Amino acid sequence: MERVRWFAGCLTLTLLCALTGCGFLTSREREYVSNEDLLEEVATLSRFPVNPELFELTRVDARDDSITYQYRGVRFVGDHAWVVRFSEKSTEQDPVAVENLYTLLPVVGEKRSGFAPIGEGEEEIGGERLRFIRYRFDSPVRDAEGQPLPGTGILGSVRIDGAGGDLIYQIKLDNHGDREEVTWESLKPFLEAIRG
Repeated sequence: MERVRWFAGCLTLTLLCALTGCGFLTSREREYVSNEDLLEEVATLSRFPVNPELFELTRVDARDDSITYQYRGVRFVGDHAWVVRFSEKSTEQDPVAVENLYTLLPVVGEKRSGFAPIGEGEEEIGGERLRFIRYRFDSPVRDAEGQPLPGTGILGSVRIDGAGGDLIYQIKLDNHGDREEVTWESLKPFLEAIRG
């Protein structure tokens, strides 16, 4: 009789744990197959390796005429970036529009509280011209009092002469509170990858 009660008690406890999500019977470690190696291979094949000590590639979207790389910061964990590489087509109606930052700026600022451009400029880098606009915004990351951390960002574009036609790179780097400023020099890891 004692064995039956003990068994019934164990069965009841097991069912109760299963229904309430009790975790002592299962492992809290999560196992999954990472795509990190595949992402690194895509970056290598597309000749766009970014220093992994500064940025981690998290996603790639490849189309027939463009490729988008998305990154998260390693040194500055508040960094979030994307780079879009366009292959300019001979049938493009307005090729200059792709590298015009003022057409892209409203998209970057959409649905961001406190978004405001704070400066623009150009830098000559290895024979290429980087055009950029810096901006501020209220980060979605909050401090201990619930106030948004000050976010900073930069949007840039570079045109590169390629053997099969020009390539245009759009770069956006946001920081959600652990950098005082994001400047054109913050884009150097991406610019180095562009120059290859």
